Amino acid sequence: MRYPRDTAPVSKTVNPGSSPGSPAFEPPDRNSRRARLFNLMTEMAGRLNIRIAPMLAALVAAVLAALAFAGATPNQAFAAANPCPKADASPRGTTSDKLGEAVLCLLEKARRQAGLRTVDPVGSLKGVAEKHTNVMVKEDCLDHRCGDENPLKQRIVRSGYPIPGGRFGFGEITGCSRTPRSMVKAWLDSPVHRRRILDRKYRDIGVGAAKGKLNVGSCADGRLRGVYTVIFAWRKR
Repeated sequence: MRYPRDTAPVSKTVNPGSSPGSPAFEPPDRNSRRARLFNLMTEMAGRLNIRIAPMLAALVAAVLAALAFAGATPNQAFAAANPCPKADASPRGTTSDKLGEAVLCLLEKARRQAGLRTVDPVGSLKGVAEKHTNVMVKEDCLDHRCGDENPLKQRIVRSGYPIPGGRFGFGEITGCSRTPRSMVKAWLDSPVHRRRILDRKYRDIGVGAAKGKLNVGSCADGRLRGVYTVIFAWRKR
């Protein structure tokens, strides 16, 4: 698999001592397509400012209806009508937090378009991902363990993510790219990374983002890029 010259993805599956949890996809909806589209429209409208909701809700309804007639599934229609801010932003044009939010949004859209449930952002996983991303930038390293870091499993346990006495599993992808969209595209174009992103057992996610000039792989040209760590996980009692 060849990636864009300015993009470098890295992936790893880690489910030590665990078995998959309950399937993390939504059961088939028994309602009609029209009812599902209406529910999606209502969900989106509820997120909007109350003063402009009627106008935008009507626009969203029109988009969803057009996509429905074109054969799009409700998940695909929702993703198409729900763009991700800063998806095409360069590191110089926005903050690290906004880059991370864009990557999260794009990953959620990819799961929706595949018919999977979205994953929930979890603060403990985000903290682990952010710390690792900062270490990668500091150590000029694009891997799952850099410098004197503890193994990923140990870092997740110390974060407090697992339920005491319960089980958990996790997987991690990392990379660097010029924009969030190009990063997520590179991951999805890689069979290994794509399987990680679209793994139905994962229910939670943590995204860490930073800006850096890594002297690693295809990112080793001295240009500023977004550097990312994404941790997918599940936990149960």
